[in-house]
Amino acid sequence: MVLDSLRGRADGLITSMSRPFMGMNPNTISFLSLILAGLSGLTIWLGGLYLGLAFILLILSALFDAVDGKVARTRNLSSPLGDLVDHVLDRYSDILIMIGFIFSSPGSEFLGIIALIGVLMTSYMGTQSQALGLKRNYSGILGRADRLAFMMVFILIQLLIPFSIHMPLFNLTPTAILLLWFAIAGNATALLRFRDSYSSLKNY
Repeated sequence: MVLDSLRGRADGLITSMSRPFMGMNPNTISFLSLILAGLSGLTIWLGGLYLGLAFILLILSALFDAVDGKVARTRNLSSPLGDLVDHVLDRYSDILIMIGFIFSSPGSEFLGIIALIGVLMTSYMGTQSQALGLKRNYSGILGRADRLAFMMVFILIQLLIPFSIHMPLFNLTPTAILLLWFAIAGNATALLRFRDSYSSLKNY
């Protein structure tokens, strides 16, 4: 939510970044974001010096993900179908990137499964609120923009300051710390959004 709450302030920057893509179909931009996310997940999984490339690919994927909606709104191409495509591709992007972290050498399947549940349920509860007639729910401490920012930071930490401390259930590495945070904060955010929606619907 920390970065999601700044969407309004970032609108001018997103508008500027979207200008070179105004001639493209918004769905095409969304698909490019998915492809870049998949390549980012692959290079995260490969690790080592590939993490530098993963960092760049993740930034580009986030860029395309930010401008597809802006292009659609500016050109009056927004539609329920486009919204559906965007949200579905975003979830696949999340999964592909997370798989890269989970199955990388410094990753952890144990933490990764719980983290992936938190990531998917957070996004689901945000859109489910809207589907039930409420506002889109951006509450909580770990929105999608926050996740992407954490991923970028921890990719650099894993690249520049790699370490590994043996723990009973997993090895503590920068990537494992990231997954642990997503496991805790992601599920906490999902439950908070559920509580918000439940309270609002209960008062209908």
